[in-house]
Amino acid sequence: MATITVKISDPTELKLRRQAEAAGKPVEQFVCDVLESQTDPAKALREISGKVHQRFLKSGMSEEELAERLERDDHAARGVPYDE
Repeated sequence: MATITVKISDPTELKLRRQAEAAGKPVEQFVCDVLESQTDPAKALREISGKVHQRFLKSGMSEEELAERLERDDHAARGVPYDE
């Protein structure tokens, strides 16, 4: 495993420490997890969505169809007309 030294501001360090504490992880592990998720977004999506992602795959719906459905639902929830 490689080691990288990065300089960050004190407020950013404090935020990272608080987030790591909330996640129940050492700050070093939390930062490593964040960096890994940024370099492998597909992995992050799988980890975040879990069973929902599997249900989506089984549905046969395309990503475009899902995006349109979510857009329609968003407009409906806000009471805004949806233009296709």
